[in-house]
Amino acid sequence: MHLPLKKVPIYTPKWLAACASMFASLMLIQSMTNNFYTLIPQPLQRFVISIVIGFFKRSVPLFIQRLLLSAYHEFSKRFFHDPVMTLLVEEYHGFCDNEIYHAVEHYLHSKISPNTRLLKIAQTWRDTSSSYQFVDRQEFEDVYEGIELKWKFSSTSNQQSFQLMFDVRHKEAVGCSYIPYVLKRFKAMKEETKIVRLCTLARKNGHNIKWQSITFGNYSATFATLALDPKLKASILEDLDRFVKGKQFYQGVGRAWKRGYLLYGPPGTGKSSLIAAIANHLKFNIYDLQLSHLKSDVELRSVLVATTNQSILVIEDIDCGLKLQDRTLVKTTSSSKEKDHADEPAITLSGLLNFIDGLWSGSAEQRIIIFTTNHKDKLDPALLRPGRMDMHIHMSYCTFGGFETLARNYLGIKEHQPLFDEIESLLQNAEVTPAQVAQELMKSEDAEVALQGLITMLREKIEHQRVGDQIKMREDEDSD
Repeated sequence: MHLPLKKVPIYTPKWLAACASMFASLMLIQSMTNNFYTLIPQPLQRFVISIVIGFFKRSVPLFIQRLLLSAYHEFSKRFFHDPVMTLLVEEYHGFCDNEIYHAVEHYLHSKISPNTRLLKIAQTWRDTSSSYQFVDRQEFEDVYEGIELKWKFSSTSNQQSFQLMFDVRHKEAVGCSYIPYVLKRFKAMKEETKIVRLCTLARKNGHNIKWQSITFGNYSATFATLALDPKLKASILEDLDRFVKGKQFYQGVGRAWKRGYLLYGPPGTGKSSLIAAIANHLKFNIYDLQLSHLKSDVELRSVLVATTNQSILVIEDIDCGLKLQDRTLVKTTSSSKEKDHADEPAITLSGLLNFIDGLWSGSAEQRIIIFTTNHKDKLDPALLRPGRMDMHIHMSYCTFGGFETLARNYLGIKEHQPLFDEIESLLQNAEVTPAQVAQELMKSEDAEVALQGLITMLREKIEHQRVGDQIKMREDEDSD
């Protein structure tokens, strides 16, 4: 005989039932919220939200508003999907400049409108006009193909950055279309303006070392104004033009697309002016590398990798600022000729050479490397090895061809003058630099007076050289 089963009621704790009910409510609210952001157009979203916020502010006490708002943010963070996506664009990417950052910076300058209420303004003595700069937390709104975007600028002592905020539904459109559009506009601007910049090293907070740049001067040298022998000038120009057009050649032979020049000769012969002329001719940025500012090969590599394509890396007076010992570049000071290697790591010559033509030489394209020295004979043979410095350019004392250029630049003389024959004869014997000749020509605006003054200076120079040679001969005889 089977006894009937007795139904036993299942006991459910009240707290569990409450949690289940609350969870179901949260899921419903979350679903409604997501549908709100997904299905309702943004203008209508803003209208509805503004009405709710207005009612909330009018009807609820302020302290309760703050309490509820704080709870809402915490609640939303934990349970709701945030429809806004943020892209962070920092100024530096590792050791290198972030090209997207500079593109955004240029692009947002075009978005400055009469409604913009706060900007920084600056103008250096090099600039021909003032420039506007963003302030910390500056915001800009943009619309691209119907997509609403917001930019926010941030600035700290270490780095500057932009934040791009947009609806997450447009992630693909922003990444595949909007960002390339901003980059394309930036590249078009660079091609159109071709502004040459001079970059130097600066150490921030005593630790990180970065490149900082300024606009290259509008009055810097060009090949038209360069007081250089015409044949040498033509040879350099031909080599430069062949280099910039040689992409297929360098790829075909498996070499890095770079070119090395060694400029050597007495001080004042125009080495720095030639570098400026090359930069202006090619529209390449100049990176002035001061090896004495660096502590180790690691820092050397980091700053060299941060240089860009189509650039000129310059190491001036490589024989003076640093002392070469056992293939190690050791810093020298006025008080001591030797450096204690225990204080800080030295920059090795092998580290420098490895970047010139070693594994790191292919880290950029269309790079020109220029060394300058007053004493070629003091350089390590490793620097002069064939293929390392492709062209050795002797910057000699002023030639007659260089003088003709200076006469045209400073005095406006375009035709041969009667005094030119005597000047040509004197220049063959006088050891004077183009800088000395230019200084003499600047003493008078009258061409005849200036040329006569130059002749007098050249004669005195030759006489001074003759006396100096006689004294040296006597000293040599006495030493024997």
